[in-house]
Amino acid sequence: MKNEISNILKLIETGNTIKALEEAKNFNSQNKNNLDGIKLLAYTYIQLGNFEKVIITLESGYKYKTDKQDFDYYNNIGYAFLKIEEYEKSIYNLERAVELNKEEPGVFASMAELYLKCRKFEKAKKFINIALKIIEKDSQKSYVRYANIYLLMSEINSALEDDSKSISMFHNILDKNFNENIFFLLANIDPKSVKKSYLKEAEDKLTINNKNFENKIDRFNYVVPIHFGLGMSYQSIDKSKSEDFFDLGNKEIFNNTRYNSHQYQERIVRTMELYNKKYKNFKADGMSHGENNFFIIGTPRSGTTLVESIVSANNQVFSGGELISAKQIIEKNVLSKDQSLSGLSHQFISKYLRRTAFLRGSSDYIIDKMPENFLYLGIILKLLAKSKVIRIFRDPWDTAISLYKQRYVLNIPYSVSFFNIGVFMSNFEAINIFWNEQIDDKSNIMDIKYEDLVSDKNKNQEKIYKFLKISSKYDEEKRSQFFSPTASIRQIRQGIHKKSIDKREFLHQKSEFLDALLMQRQYWASKDIIIAEDDNFFGYKLK
Repeated sequence: MKNEISNILKLIETGNTIKALEEAKNFNSQNKNNLDGIKLLAYTYIQLGNFEKVIITLESGYKYKTDKQDFDYYNNIGYAFLKIEEYEKSIYNLERAVELNKEEPGVFASMAELYLKCRKFEKAKKFINIALKIIEKDSQKSYVRYANIYLLMSEINSALEDDSKSISMFHNILDKNFNENIFFLLANIDPKSVKKSYLKEAEDKLTINNKNFENKIDRFNYVVPIHFGLGMSYQSIDKSKSEDFFDLGNKEIFNNTRYNSHQYQERIVRTMELYNKKYKNFKADGMSHGENNFFIIGTPRSGTTLVESIVSANNQVFSGGELISAKQIIEKNVLSKDQSLSGLSHQFISKYLRRTAFLRGSSDYIIDKMPENFLYLGIILKLLAKSKVIRIFRDPWDTAISLYKQRYVLNIPYSVSFFNIGVFMSNFEAINIFWNEQIDDKSNIMDIKYEDLVSDKNKNQEKIYKFLKISSKYDEEKRSQFFSPTASIRQIRQGIHKKSIDKREFLHQKSEFLDALLMQRQYWASKDIIIAEDDNFFGYKLK
């Protein structure tokens, strides 16, 4: 039995999570009600990001266990509730886990992440410091294993406007012994704080690691962080060299992941078909909902965080950040099964509004800034008819460059090649043109261009507040202190500027991007969505 469990864990460690899931299921079928098997299956689901399955597995497996004095149960189910934004349930379970084990840094990190999400930064700091103290006791500590904890620490310090603490800690680590992940985190916080000696060590290490690591998980852990860290570090020193390292890092991810652009395309087609078939004439049961809810949508790296910082710079609005709940509920109940529309309406209202109300607290409004909600704009407005949406657009090439320079790895898999970004941009264009045609009443939608926003912030801020009916006074100091755990946060705090307009980078790959965008347009033209020959992209000329 121990050997079977060990083999499954080995599969997870080497990135064979699908095989691990198969083996974990077989183990559980052969060992009914075995708690080790149940916990192993739940852990496997965690690695796959299927957090609802984690909850189902643990709740059903422990159904008849009246005394759940089991750290793994509370830790894993608490973490799963955190990831699906059931924060009240997460708090309850993680607190039980802390009572049972005060030597596991992961549970304190989860508590820190939870309070960071709730924007209770001092509480988040308290728990992350406990996690770090435990790590320091570990003489064999692995910076790969604890990379997410150090990342979380840097986000919390940033939230408290104290990047210097993170920089100092990372300097101390790197001065003693170079580490790939710590190097990346330092470069991500402040490329100018990266010492020349670190650059040399990173390039030397890259030569060694390129030879020694063949497993894709190891390559992600040891090779990719160096590429992106060097790419960020060289941006102000040697632009050409910087671009080369970004190219190498993205190529590494591209060669070791499988992004299915066709699958994404078909998801959009299915959404369009379902909307026309089921939602076009649908009205949610009872009273209209969503009067407390704002949505900010657009492509990633298009300026959504900037808009979020402006909208939340007052006393009325709580910034919820990139919430997954709307997308999760719609995809589960619309795209995967034929549920009645009234049933979906009930699901959305009972879950989404409950979760956002908990976060919102005493604030009048809450922002949901999940960019990918653009996929379901029409459905969201059917379910929450009183909600308001700001849709932001940015020059597609500037957006593409910004996407390419971020190490997204899994959550935005198309970002690793300009070809895939081009295909994505065409898909984004198609679904938004579809919504423009299908949504008759657009009074709850405001469109804004990133370039207009940074060119005249005051004028557009007034327009935004008038549209959202925010009566509180705009506070620039509060905006400059805004925190969001996204790649944009430090740029936002630098002030509103025009430096990211008309970028002149990666020009040798621009034709690849444009060719892919135009090629994908041909597909959407066949669906009568896009005029294929048009060189206008929401007011931007494709050059």
